[in-house]
Amino acid sequence: MPLFYPSFSALHLADQIFDEIGRQTTGYEGRVGAIWYWRLPAGILAAAWMDNTVTEERWDVIRAQASTPRAGIFSTADFPFAAYSTTPSSPPFIHDLQGEAEWSNRLYFQMGYMIEDMVHWLGMLHAIAISPQISTPAALPALSPLERRLVHHAVNELEGQFTITALHKAFRDEISRSRLSALAQAWELGELLTKRPRRVTYALRVLAEEEN
Repeated sequence: MPLFYPSFSALHLADQIFDEIGRQTTGYEGRVGAIWYWRLPAGILAAAWMDNTVTEERWDVIRAQASTPRAGIFSTADFPFAAYSTTPSSPPFIHDLQGEAEWSNRLYFQMGYMIEDMVHWLGMLHAIAISPQISTPAALPALSPLERRLVHHAVNELEGQFTITALHKAFRDEISRSRLSALAQAWELGELLTKRPRRVTYALRVLAEEEN
């Protein structure tokens, strides 16, 4: 953890990043103090925070870790802003000076790629949580061939979006709209789909593949 903490203004800027990640992942609990949390199955708690590598006035990296009551910390990840910069000479950072924060070199920051990487890391944690080695097989949904095809269609044709209208149009001869809606709701409650707008999680992709 950093010895110095971001100002309220800097935290507000970072909220925009984490809230977007939260929209694309399951279990997002938001920020508590200066740390953002995700609650995943099997007792996994993921946390992320901003840190600095140059001075306490430059927040230029997001650090994350996952832990369980049994294993403690078992996974860590760093997401340095410089790694997502289009130019090495002007790395992006949040400039935090006397309580007023603003982006520096934001134009060169490929934030979308960093968000994708964080979403992928959290997705892998979710997949670990639902694996048979962690969760009992009875706790895992058994996907039917049709359900696997629905997942594959959402991933391959709808860019990961589990859109009821589009899926029903493609599978109207095999599943009713009401049954499809009920399935989507059940998967959302089971955190296999993100909250609306629903997206297929990495964990659901793994389940769909493991059933083959």
